[in-house]
Amino acid sequence: MAITMSPGKSVQIIVNATFENELIRVLDKVGVTGYTQIDARGNGYSGVQDGHSEGETNILFIVLVASELAEVLIESLIDYIKRGYPIVVYTNDVEVLTTNKYGKPTI
Repeated sequence: MAITMSPGKSVQIIVNATFENELIRVLDKVGVTGYTQIDARGNGYSGVQDGHSEGETNILFIVLVASELAEVLIESLIDYIKRGYPIVVYTNDVEVLTTNKYGKPTI
């Protein structure tokens, strides 16, 4: 069986946990069908985020999408950044397996 990989984008979004539900609404609104969510700790422009108190917890969302959808998602997040939300977004070009175990496209 030949393995077919499709080009896409991995969009990583780091947000404060207080923005989690709003980000999930943004992902749904732009058409993202899946994501991985990971608790994240670290130190950056907003200070130490170590999860020891409310407001000091970050979440990393990893989204694999087609390049066109990545652009739409990023444009939606720019609106929040302009309003002062502390969001960090970075992308990578990736190759993704074209189907999952259910025979559906992954991106």
